[in-house]
Amino acid sequence: MIYWITGQTGRPIGRKGGVQLRPNQTDRPLQPAKSKIETLDWDRVLSSYRELDALPGDLMASESEAERLLSVYNRALRQATTGNADVAMIALEKVTASWPQFSEASSLYGVLLAKERRYRAAEEQFEKVLLAAPDTSLARTVDRCRLAAREERIREQARDSSRMRKEQKLTPIRAHMARSGILQRAADEQGTGRVQMAGRREQEEVLRMEEGLSPSARRVHGKVSRLVQGLLIAVIASSLLFLVFYFVIRPMIVRNEALREQLEWLERILDERSEDAPVAEILDLYRRTFPQGSGK
Repeated sequence: MIYWITGQTGRPIGRKGGVQLRPNQTDRPLQPAKSKIETLDWDRVLSSYRELDALPGDLMASESEAERLLSVYNRALRQATTGNADVAMIALEKVTASWPQFSEASSLYGVLLAKERRYRAAEEQFEKVLLAAPDTSLARTVDRCRLAAREERIREQARDSSRMRKEQKLTPIRAHMARSGILQRAADEQGTGRVQMAGRREQEEVLRMEEGLSPSARRVHGKVSRLVQGLLIAVIASSLLFLVFYFVIRPMIVRNEALREQLEWLERILDERSEDAPVAEILDLYRRTFPQGSGK
């Protein structure tokens, strides 16, 4: 069941702000959600959070650490309410990892997870809040959020299971229709391909063609189709090999040829000046080191 948040958390001693709900719902019993419309509104839960002027009294933190935690929490709350929930979640995740008993920050992180439809993670986060701070004034609110996240997770799993069952039932039918030409590809508004039903005229033509073909003609048609597919694959492979040769192998050959010409020029110049003892020594050392590369 999904339950509305009907309790009032109050304002604990030593802090200002926090989560404030409507005072006229303090003692109202839990109300089960009758339909999807009555499920928990996570935006409304988020709007009930307020910035803090001081940390809860049960948080033992130094003055500098308390200022940092307050700054991170209040900034994350502002970011969450102004469309930067992803940045706020990163900051709150770090805070809740080190300070799980900071129930305002931990529960706010769970609400943001639920808003992102990450219901399993949100449920686990609310459970962590209840374990770390079971006596906080937010306990009832957090517990109801946990129940709501759990129900949303179960509902989403049921939808996914139903969708998978439908897909499994329709897959053989679609495969048969695709083989028969009953389904055809069409372009949607984004330009991507989608499957739609062929027109009545196309369906009648496909069925009439299949009925008129003999088994031998169908075998020939299948062989021709496989031959065309093989030729297409061969053309694609040849194109890929040509591209590899042109853009990878050919530049290497050109560079090696240019390097060979440079070395031959250098050897020729050294040979012409071999009368000088240092040049002759260098040329002799080069030819003994690279006998195959030498022209002599």
